[in-house]
Amino acid sequence: MSGEGRPPTILDVARHAGVSKSTVSNVIRGAGKTSDATRERVLGAIADVGYRPNAIARSLVRRRTTTVGILVGDLANPFYSELAKLVEQRLTAAGYATMICNTDGHATSERLRIESLLEHRATGIVMLQFSGEWPLADELHAQGIPMVVVSCWEEASDCVCVDDAAGVRLAVEHLIELGHRRIAYLSSGLVEPKTDRARNDGYRHALRSAGIPYEPELVVRWEEPAYLSSDRQFMLEVERLLAAPARPTAFMVSNDLVAIDLMETLEQLGLRVPADVSVVGFDDIALAGLARVSLTTVAQPREQLAELGSTIVLERIDTGDLHPLRQLRLEPALVVRGSTAQVA
Repeated sequence: MSGEGRPPTILDVARHAGVSKSTVSNVIRGAGKTSDATRERVLGAIADVGYRPNAIARSLVRRRTTTVGILVGDLANPFYSELAKLVEQRLTAAGYATMICNTDGHATSERLRIESLLEHRATGIVMLQFSGEWPLADELHAQGIPMVVVSCWEEASDCVCVDDAAGVRLAVEHLIELGHRRIAYLSSGLVEPKTDRARNDGYRHALRSAGIPYEPELVVRWEEPAYLSSDRQFMLEVERLLAAPARPTAFMVSNDLVAIDLMETLEQLGLRVPADVSVVGFDDIALAGLARVSLTTVAQPREQLAELGSTIVLERIDTGDLHPLRQLRLEPALVVRGSTAQVA
């Protein structure tokens, strides 16, 4: 508080530092040309008087806040919650506040959350999952708001993601090297349809390269995003695959949570992993590395995804330039653990 019992103002800082109000404003905003000595004097004065810039007032002048929205399809999925945390930490370190919104992967929820962020004058958007069901990037760019999609490919927007097809090829080639020839592919609504198509393409490519025919009956996707071993539909689909005359000896699963759920289901059905059936997931969430789980999986470089995605949105905010698009695909890595073995 100032000596008059009121919150200190920018004028109090200017008087304390012996500079003009505009100089203090330039230091706070990082604008203009100010010597290092003057800048240090102003920062010292800010600390001495206890001045805190009024973010609301600044946002009214700039017509933007220092808030970046982070949209997540499902915060219950550890991969996305871990990724959201990393992005939030990077943005906070750069001086931005964040609003994290859960959309459940639905286009309607995405639109409502985006509208809410725009009402709060968000200065940028980071999408950790995107349905792709509406021209979101075009709408935001028309308003001068940058959007970066992190962890899935989006043709119309800046994006950073792992090479999904290459990741699944690594996993399926690993299973083929272990002698597996009947490899099922499982997916669910936890994975965006566009991403799932890319991963399925990787599955097809690996089989074709090995001379193994693609069998549609070995491919299962259900749209419910739940990852529940008690889900009757999930159990029935697995039982159907295992009841075939030539059952699959391995499963490529497009998401770690579903893969872990599959391992639990297989045990309930009396099958041992990996002695009877091998399982590979995708993401490399922390749970996958636990000794009890020991899931072989395709690792997504979360730290690199978060760093690159955050850097792009911060640069877009800083420059105001939204073109040309920046689109990056990162190399995946296969982490081999105890859920895969030579075919019995």
